[in-house]
Amino acid sequence: MDIFEFAMKMELDGNKYYESKAAITKEKNLKEILLTLAEEEMNHFNFFKKMKNGKTDTSLKEFNSSTQTLNKIKNIFVEMSQDDENKNVGESDIEIWKEALKIEEKAESFYREKAEAETDTQKKKLLILIAEEEQRHVHMVENVLYYLKFPESFAESAQFNNFQSLEGR
Repeated sequence: MDIFEFAMKMELDGNKYYESKAAITKEKNLKEILLTLAEEEMNHFNFFKKMKNGKTDTSLKEFNSSTQTLNKIKNIFVEMSQDDENKNVGESDIEIWKEALKIEEKAESFYREKAEAETDTQKKKLLILIAEEEQRHVHMVENVLYYLKFPESFAESAQFNNFQSLEGR
């Protein structure tokens, strides 16, 4: 299996994971974040499908960075931090997001490793772009986990302020 087929499978698996967990998540904001991440995984799938078909120039021009997604999720976090009703989540919610973190960390690591080994400059650039997007996903998921563990203090935390600035770690 070549890198693009493997990446496409990995992205589809991520999409299925997020959609399946969104279907069982009761908290509306967490459900919306899961569905947003599922959509991102499909965008990545399509990105790699174009690359596999030799359309690296098109892939680069059409690459949809996470800026819009980050802004959407930032708004969800603001809403969550101001909503007193949804601060009681269960351990099953935390487990969903711990697994999501593993998925995103694995994807980031995989794309960075493949970029390092790539000799084609254009493909290398695209793999680095997708790795950076996966890194932003890692950051989003870390913020969800922090919120789930410390909902009362999340809005005042350095974690939230870093998220608000889009700087990440």
